Amino acid sequence: MVCPKCGSENVSIQAVSIVSNQKHGLIWWLCIGWWWLIIKLIGWICIGIFMLVFKLFKKNKVKTTVHSYAVCQNCGNKWKV
Repeated sequence: MVCPKCGSENVSIQAVSIVSNQKHGLIWWLCIGWWWLIIKLIGWICIGIFMLVFKLFKKNKVKTTVHSYAVCQNCGNKWKV
């Protein structure tokens, strides 16, 4: 494999793991999130202990993807393979 930046053949390929949390987007917050926040606040006032226990045991959704990158050992350029 040849580096597109410097033309060197001293290139290694590495697997890179990218982790991201799945959160709600802007449209969700504009349509649902603002009133959902109000309902949650009222819920904290009415049944605060139950909500606290529920939040402690709630698991976050985590998405992990693996991409292969080639890295030039001479110039440090990297690109997705």
